[in-house]
Amino acid sequence: MARRYRLVPDATQPPVPWHPMFNRLLGGLGRVLIFSGVVLLLFVGFQLWGTTLYESSEQDALADTLAREVLGDDADADPSTVDISAQLAKVDPTTVDPEPAPPEGEPGGFLRIPRIGLEDRMFVEGVSKADLRKGPGHYPSTPMPGQPGNSAIAGHRTTYGAPFNRIDELVPGDRIEVFTRQGRFVYEVVPVEPPPEGRAYVEQGAGWFSVRPADSWVIGPSEENLLTLTACHPKYSARQRIIVRAKLVSDAAPPAPADTAATPARADADADGANDTDTDTDADALIAGDPDEKAPAIAWGAGFLALWGAMWGFSARTIRRGRGRWWPAFAAGVPASAVLLWVCFTHLDRFLPSY
Repeated sequence: MARRYRLVPDATQPPVPWHPMFNRLLGGLGRVLIFSGVVLLLFVGFQLWGTTLYESSEQDALADTLAREVLGDDADADPSTVDISAQLAKVDPTTVDPEPAPPEGEPGGFLRIPRIGLEDRMFVEGVSKADLRKGPGHYPSTPMPGQPGNSAIAGHRTTYGAPFNRIDELVPGDRIEVFTRQGRFVYEVVPVEPPPEGRAYVEQGAGWFSVRPADSWVIGPSEENLLTLTACHPKYSARQRIIVRAKLVSDAAPPAPADTAATPARADADADGANDTDTDTDADALIAGDPDEKAPAIAWGAGFLALWGAMWGFSARTIRRGRGRWWPAFAAGVPASAVLLWVCFTHLDRFLPSY
């Protein structure tokens, strides 16, 4: 009977190597994935911290603009040394002249919310994405803060300084101070009341509730003097809008002149909360990206990739030929590539929705 033999690998023999081309492909793919991951992490960092730098710069410019307006004819004074809050607190809202809202993108005043550490945050007129990059934005369809009715202000929770990051921590009785050209106004957060008939909340807490993005009835007219804060909810998402309501507990200012008063927010939603196209557009303006920013983002990104490819190729060629070290090419190209990447991220951020 024939014997059967089992072949046992010889451990002393080296394994057969993979094909060199396959090894190079795997190595190249690994480098591409690592490079892509690093760029993605850098973009996340830009979203969280880079946008804050932009917002901080805009806040300084807005504060300077408002200070110059407060100074008026006193041109010799330095706006950076002016205590705007002290100047505006001297204004008597009961005797001040009616004041229309400022032009879009211009400073309307500033907010203080001690409970969440928000100190003297300038807000602008308008709630477009360009407006909210500067700070909180006042809905043009509502009265200015301090004036009779329901004044509404929107803000980001995760990007561009995240001014409303912690508004879900507000509880009834918390104070909100608003300073405008008409003076200082004090609001107190009110408990969440049951929704109006035909309306519904998605979630709610002691001092806040959330609704769907199209539910613009929350910024509709009111016989009470209210301040309504809105932001995306939950954090890092735009599925809902978080709402905080506060009631004016100080004197109100006279309303804007009739010929400059804002058009009231449309509150003619269906019973299920659905609104018409115009209202939906207003809701989307809080987070909508600018499609015109797509091409510049791609162009600057391509420039960044081309520069890195050139640096990598030059370094690899230098090493193969033994003519020097690899690092000088990167030392020269990294600063320029950082500028290209920053500009690319700026355009990409403006193209994408923000929360």
